[in-house]
Amino acid sequence: MSKKMDLSSTMDNFISDNYGDGASSLDYWTNLSQDDVKELNGEQAKASKERQEKIESLYPVFSREQILLEKLVPADEGWNFFPAQNNGVLEELMKNIVVYGQLTPAIVWKQPNGTYTILGGHTRFQAIQKLHEIFLEVGDQEQAKRFEVMDCNVYDYSELDEIEARKIIIFDNVIRRENSTAVKARSVITMAQLEKDTRSSRRPDTRRTRALDNVALALGEPIGTIKDLYRLRNLISEFWPLVDAGDRNNRITNQLARAIAVLEPELQQYIYENELYKNRLTSSQLAKLKKARSIADLDELFTAPEVFTVTAKAELTEQLPADYKPVLMFCSEDELEKIRDIIEWNVCADNSISKQTKDILRRLFAEAKKKEMV
Repeated sequence: MSKKMDLSSTMDNFISDNYGDGASSLDYWTNLSQDDVKELNGEQAKASKERQEKIESLYPVFSREQILLEKLVPADEGWNFFPAQNNGVLEELMKNIVVYGQLTPAIVWKQPNGTYTILGGHTRFQAIQKLHEIFLEVGDQEQAKRFEVMDCNVYDYSELDEIEARKIIIFDNVIRRENSTAVKARSVITMAQLEKDTRSSRRPDTRRTRALDNVALALGEPIGTIKDLYRLRNLISEFWPLVDAGDRNNRITNQLARAIAVLEPELQQYIYENELYKNRLTSSQLAKLKKARSIADLDELFTAPEVFTVTAKAELTEQLPADYKPVLMFCSEDELEKIRDIIEWNVCADNSISKQTKDILRRLFAEAKKKEMV
């Protein structure tokens, strides 16, 4: 359920990696001012407040407390599958906290053993923990004491169960940050399963509405978007990096990902290993892909030449005879006039072609030229 955070880089390494040698970097943190911090503008501050209010409205029964860092335990990765923020985000957050204090409380769940599982605010916890270590290092006990606690919205153990705790983790991360398609999809898939599990949980008053409708309502997304993400639930793991790949040559579209996701795992593996996903497919080919049941079906689909349907429209001022049929041909735009002249001259010079056909052809070409001149 929860674990101690592994600070893989020590405080000294973190500082030296980002701010040069240890002495100057420690001075940097002790002398921070508002000029060193990117302050939120009015619109950003309003958005931040609205996000916080939305999260608190989902589960309103909590108390606000100051909790010692040593009692806070980050949620297990199985619950919190969201990637850690990069060092740049962490550094900016640390500077903001030094200058302005912790503006947004973390969300924690009190455990029977006296610890508190962090449900929201893992980056804030990491930032405050590092600041505590920095000020201990420089011997600033007053500042170190300031950062030995964290402002938290505390849910009593009896107020939540594991299903609801996991939902809060997803709510907090989805509402607060921009996430990749893969992470959004995992959020929706996990939330949908949790919604289904809720129906048999300890809360008998849960409304038995459709799981995806509940997910859409909770995450504030259109139901169509939620359904599209949920359709990726059976996509094999090899494809997930390609959904968000920065290289366009290796990235697969959401439409292709959804089409692949309905196939059996062995067929998905075949597409991946043979890099068939790099082929550009039309909408009709994507529809056929969803119906593939064998490797032979895939080979036929991906190796068959692409077929294009072309239609043309001709407008005439009189009805054509019933036995007349249209003839479609192609040429480049700069050759069009020359091709018309050749056709018209040869048709008119051929005595075996009826006068009616010649007249229709002349009128058709004349009408086309008029439109091009407009």
